[in-house]
Amino acid sequence: MKLVNKLALILIVMLLAGCTGSAPQETADDENTVKIGILQMMTHGSLDEARQGFLDGLAEAGYVEGENLIVDYQNPEGDQSNMATMADHLIAEAPDLILAIATPPAQQLVAVNQDTPILGTAITDYADAGLVDSNEHPGGLVSGTSDNCPMDAQLDLLLSVKPDIKTLGILYTSSEVNSEIQANQMEAECEKRGIEVKRVTIPDKTVINDAMASLAADADAVYIPTDNNIASAMGSVDVISRERGLITLVGVSDMVKNGGCLSLGVNYYDLGKQTAEMAVKVLNGEDIGTLPVGYDKSGTVYYNSDTLEAIGIQLTDDFKASAIDMRN
Repeated sequence: MKLVNKLALILIVMLLAGCTGSAPQETADDENTVKIGILQMMTHGSLDEARQGFLDGLAEAGYVEGENLIVDYQNPEGDQSNMATMADHLIAEAPDLILAIATPPAQQLVAVNQDTPILGTAITDYADAGLVDSNEHPGGLVSGTSDNCPMDAQLDLLLSVKPDIKTLGILYTSSEVNSEIQANQMEAECEKRGIEVKRVTIPDKTVINDAMASLAADADAVYIPTDNNIASAMGSVDVISRERGLITLVGVSDMVKNGGCLSLGVNYYDLGKQTAEMAVKVLNGEDIGTLPVGYDKSGTVYYNSDTLEAIGIQLTDDFKASAIDMRN
């Protein structure tokens, strides 16, 4: 009887233990749960803001992470090999939709994708990057939002502060397609106005100091596009700019905050929210190939008064009244 009682007691304990488990969590297989993959090129302010705007936009539309939304977030910190592995992983997981933040992740995903809708953000030109048939009529499985600003307006901004520019330096990372596209656009705009261009490309951020010093010797100002590599090392740009009295026009406001002089840029948080609006349409059954690439129309002017004062440039009160100071 003692053995029987012991066995009965063990059975009761096991049954009670089974009853104390937590409720099962929603998974991607649950009928009302959406799964989204995110592949972000690297960590820096603008790309982070775009991701946060995207997630906040989804939450406002009723897709809340931890409730009815699962997010598989991947970030290779710029490493191409890791990016390829992460892209393969996201495609294999077959989420409802994938967000690509910046051009290289989008290109990596498209290269291995067959069925999953892919939205991009912080991408300059989808057609030039080979992601869509055209920006107006994407076709296929890709669309998204662009961070491209009109190049004539950007050059107008720079000339309004320094009108005597004869030679403009252009600095960007050789491996970043989005940067090369913008560099080509800026050079074409300079040619229209008779401004000489000196282009310098870098393989990585370790040689930014040398590149900036080279440009300072030959150029009156420097244009840096929405280059993710340089954006993560703006401190080096700031040092040379102050030492040589060299004004810089940069692609995004976060680069101004970290030492650039001027930018006519987009609000990346708002751009992320705009991308979320497109995501909701796709999740509700719209064909992603029919959604034209979206653009931020705000054209906000940003400046850094600390850097400008350090290089001896004074802004008018009218200029400052219509722009945002991103001083450190």
